Amino acid sequence: MARNIQTEPRWAQRVEAWPPDDTEESILGIELHQGTITVVRWGINETAALAQKPGEPLPWGATSQLVFLGCKRPDGSAYRTYPDIFVFPRAVNPFQGSFSLRQDGPPLLVIEVLSESTYQADLDLTCGKGYSYAQAGIREYLTMDPTGNFLPEGIRAWRLRDGAYRPWQAGPDGRWHSEQIAAAFGLEGLLAGVYGPDGNRMLREGEVERTLAHERQRRAAAEAEIERLRRLLGEKSTE
Repeated sequence: MARNIQTEPRWAQRVEAWPPDDTEESILGIELHQGTITVVRWGINETAALAQKPGEPLPWGATSQLVFLGCKRPDGSAYRTYPDIFVFPRAVNPFQGSFSLRQDGPPLLVIEVLSESTYQADLDLTCGKGYSYAQAGIREYLTMDPTGNFLPEGIRAWRLRDGAYRPWQAGPDGRWHSEQIAAAFGLEGLLAGVYGPDGNRMLREGEVERTLAHERQRRAAAEAEIERLRRLLGEKSTE
C-alpha cells in the first residue's frame, strides 16, 4: 500500500510551531557568528555617527540579540524573535531591554547571521522569519553566512515590495547597498564589512587602536618634518 506523504506546510503540522521561538540559547553560535554580529552592529552605528548632522540626533541606531515582540507566524500565533541585528530610524535607548512592533514600530533593517540552529527559519520566506518580518513591515532583510556552510553565496537579501520580500541584489561593487540607511554590506573572506557612502569600510573590532596608533605616528612624523623645515628656513634667513 502506498504511504501517505505529508504535504502540509511546516507551520500547519501542529506537532511543533514553525518557526520555533528564538531563545537565548538558540541564537548563540560559534565565535565567528558572534564576532560577525559585533562587527556589523558596530559598523552600522559608526555610519550613523558619520551621517549625524550638528545639533541633530542620530539618524539610525542598531542593537542586537534582544527580544522583539509583535511578529506573527503564518497561522497567526505570536512569534518571539531575537534578531541578530536590527536597526531603528533613531538612536537606540541604552536602557531598553526589549522591543515590540506596537511600541517601537518596525525596524528599518534586520540582519540575521546564519547558524546551525537557526538557518532554516532565517532563510524561509514562506513560513519562516522572512514571512514574519515581511508581515511586520520590516523594509529590508539581509542574511549573512561568512562560513558558506548554510549559504554558499555568503549573503542573501530581500526588500519589502507590495507586502512581500523581493530579491535585493548586490551592486556592481559586490556589496548590498541599503535604501534605508547610508551603508552597504559585504564579505571579505570570513570577515563581514560595513561600508559608508564613500565606499570606505568601517573599522572592525580590534582595528581601532592600531589605526589610531598609526595616525599618531603619521602626525608626529609630519610635525617633525614641519619643524625641520622651519629650522631650515630660519637658518637661511640669517645668512
